[in-house]
Amino acid sequence: MQAVVVDSNAPGRLALGEVEPPSPDRNEAIVRVRSFSLNRGEVGFAQAKPAGARIGWDVAGVVEQPARDGSGPSAASRVVGFLPAANGWAEAVAVPTGYLAAIPDEVSDRDAAALPVAGLTALYGIERANRLLGARVLVTGASGGVGLFACQLAKLMGAHVVAQVRNDASQDALARLGAEVVIDATGEELRKHGPYRLIFDGVGGSIFLKGAFEGRPCSMWCERDPDAGSPSH
Repeated sequence: MQAVVVDSNAPGRLALGEVEPPSPDRNEAIVRVRSFSLNRGEVGFAQAKPAGARIGWDVAGVVEQPARDGSGPSAASRVVGFLPAANGWAEAVAVPTGYLAAIPDEVSDRDAAALPVAGLTALYGIERANRLLGARVLVTGASGGVGLFACQLAKLMGAHVVAQVRNDASQDALARLGAEVVIDATGEELRKHGPYRLIFDGVGGSIFLKGAFEGRPCSMWCERDPDAGSPSH
C-alpha cells in the first residue's frame, strides 16, 4: 500500500512510499481514503520527523471495513475523520470510530476533508465567547483555513465580522463569506472598527503589540466584558 512518508532526500522531505496495510483495533474502522487536507502543522512536522515516518490528520473516504466492536459507521458509508496518529496521507487508514462522522450527501469528499483540524480549531475558538449576536468580532489571518471558518461561524452566530488579512486579494471572498469589513492593516485601523466582543487571532506575534488592544497581547482570543470595559483572556 502506498502512503506519503518522510524522505530526507525528497523535496519538502515528503515522498510516496510502500507501507504495511492498516491493522485495526476493535474500535477502528478501515477507511479507503478519497481526499485529505494539508495543514501547516503537518508540513512543519515533516521537517523534524525521521525517515519513513508518516503524516496526515484529516481524511475523507468510504468505510471499507467497519469496526469489530460494532461501533461507528457501516460499510460503504462516506465519512470524514481525524487521525490522532497523524498517518492519514495513505490509500487506506484505520480510524477510531469516535473520530469519524458521516458526510452528508450534499458535501463533497474534498470539502469534508478540510473540516477536522481547521474547522474544529475555529469552532472551539469561537465557542470560547458567548453572546455574539449583534457583537463585533475581529478575525486576524482571516484568509487562512482556520480564519475562513472562524469568519463563517461568527457570522452564523449573528456577529458583525471584521476580517484582517495581509493583502486585499481575499477581500471579495471574505465578503461573500460574511465579513462586513475586510482590512489589510494593523494598529489604529484595527482599533477604529472596535471595540470587539471577541478577537480570534490567527496570526500572533506583534500584531496586537501594534494596537488591537492598545498594546495588550492576546495569543488566541479575547472577550471584552461590556460591563467591565476591559478585555479578558
